[in-house]
Amino acid sequence: MQSAQYDGHERAVQLITRVDADVVEISVVVPSFNEAENLPHLLKRLSEVLASAASYEIIVVDDGSSDGTDRLMRRLVSGGTTRQIHYVRLSRNFGHQAALRAGLMHARGAAVISMDADFQHPPEIVQTLIEKWREGHEIVTTTRIDPDNQSAFKRITSRAYYNLLNRLGEVTVNPGMADFRLLDRCVVDVINDMPEADLFLRGMIPWLGFRSANTDYLAGHRLHGKSKYTLRKMTSLAAAGIVAQSMLPLRISILLAGFVASLTLLYIVYALCRYFINGDAVPGWASVIVSVNMIGSLQLIVLGVIGEYLGRVLRESRRRPTFVVAEATLSPAGGRQ
Repeated sequence: MQSAQYDGHERAVQLITRVDADVVEISVVVPSFNEAENLPHLLKRLSEVLASAASYEIIVVDDGSSDGTDRLMRRLVSGGTTRQIHYVRLSRNFGHQAALRAGLMHARGAAVISMDADFQHPPEIVQTLIEKWREGHEIVTTTRIDPDNQSAFKRITSRAYYNLLNRLGEVTVNPGMADFRLLDRCVVDVINDMPEADLFLRGMIPWLGFRSANTDYLAGHRLHGKSKYTLRKMTSLAAAGIVAQSMLPLRISILLAGFVASLTLLYIVYALCRYFINGDAVPGWASVIVSVNMIGSLQLIVLGVIGEYLGRVLRESRRRPTFVVAEATLSPAGGRQ
């Protein structure tokens, strides 16, 4: 189970629910968190770009916004200016990856494109993704080319993270890979059937295989507002990526434990030699304190790594939905709930 539809006799809002099983050629999923100022411009640009498609839909996933995104989307949908725009509102902020999954589960397209609402994913690149898909590629990824004004801190930390992830993980994730991509329906169905709660899509996409292509794009400038991706959220996503991609941290912790145990054993041998050969005990408490602190620190590191994995296991064992839908203008594709 990946989603849950809010129900009850007393509702704070009137749910808009419409069942429409018609398949479209292109679906565009747009996770949004407090992007009400950007959405009208983005929807207009996307509609222009997608005009050449046989049929299309744009699904805005409101990830618990508090800036009036819900009112804006209700007005756009109820206005009836276009039937191609749909809206899914989550009951609270579940995070970017959960919002992406919600969009994938509601998308009906033969191909599904995911992109952010802040214009850093240029809408014009959508046509390039569609062309590569029509050439026979089932996955079309994008690689971000950072603008010259990007901070050195973000550039260095991003490269360091992807280098670490690729060394630890089972698959290679290209540095600069973003959640701006096109997925064929067969790929979307595989992802929707995956039961895990902590789905790290950037690592999952290379793991799936399929025929793939890539295109580079120059990161655009945010039209309105500031980035909602805080350092805490980026750190959480980075940790999720490492834990989801590799068991190597657990093995490294075992190696660290063995290394420190070897050092401790050597120190015991050294202390015994000093006592029996030289006839004197090792003076001072400093060496004892250092040894105790070293072993204690290592134990905490190992327990922290194990705890991170156990936390993920606990989350999976609860089998709670990844997200909860509070309001939607279309039903999940294939009748999924």
